Amino acid sequence: MTLAELAAEYETESRRAIRMETRATARDTAELFRRMLSNRDAANPSRMTIRYRTHLDVVLRWCRQHGYRATAGAGGFTLQRGNEPALVAQPDNTLVWDGQRISVEEQP
Repeated sequence: MTLAELAAEYETESRRAIRMETRATARDTAELFRRMLSNRDAANPSRMTIRYRTHLDVVLRWCRQHGYRATAGAGGFTLQRGNEPALVAQPDNTLVWDGQRISVEEQP
């Protein structure tokens, strides 16, 4: 099973659980697997694909590590460094670090 499948399985289990304790444990486990997926998405320092499942703080941290300030909004993220023009990225876009600056690759 993949991490995404495990997260979905535990989420389902949390909805089925009768005891609150079991429900909370299953929900926390599902969240752990989702967090692991987000961290894996951000593991490559030169590329990061933003997905709907990606935690906001993971994207913000990845940008900050490259010297950019990022903010999350309804449509995605706005990234900026100094006086450079702002970049807009949304889910399914890939952030690419070329050693000097971040660019956004949009998916067709």
